[in-house]
This record gives sequence, structure tokens and C-alpha cells, in this order.
Amino acid sequence: MTHTKENSVVELAGFATAAEAEVAASMLRSMGVEVSVVNEISSIMLPYINDNRVRLLVNSDDYDKARSLLKASPEE
Repeated sequence: MTHTKENSVVELAGFATAAEAEVAASMLRSMGVEVSVVNEISSIMLPYINDNRVRLLVNSDDYDKARSLLKASPEE
């Protein structure tokens, strides 16, 4: 993921599991949004840590689009 001073990386969402985060990341990528998944391995290896959410990061320029896409996606 690339960013400049004007286009920083921001947290889009947090998930309890790596699987949930990967599903959301895959959907966003398929819609043309560049996304990074953070804490994927540590959430699996160290699940007992309180704030060990798997986080999705996007460029600030893509935040609004990505947020809309996540809200529009069907929940299971």
C-alpha cells in the first residue's frame, strides 16, 4: 500500500477473527480498493490478548468508498 503526506493510511475496521477480516478484504479488493490486513497472525497465535483485533487499513482517499462497500455487504 502506498501513501503520501496527503494520502495517509487509516484504520477502516476491526474484526475478531482473521477469517472475517480476509472476507472483507477480499470483497474490497475485488471492488478496486487497496487494503492491508494487520494483526492476522498474532490474533491466531495470541488469542487471549484483549485488544488483538484483526484490522483493515486503507488509504484515506479510499476510506469513504471502502466504508460504504462494507456497510452494503450482506451480513451472514
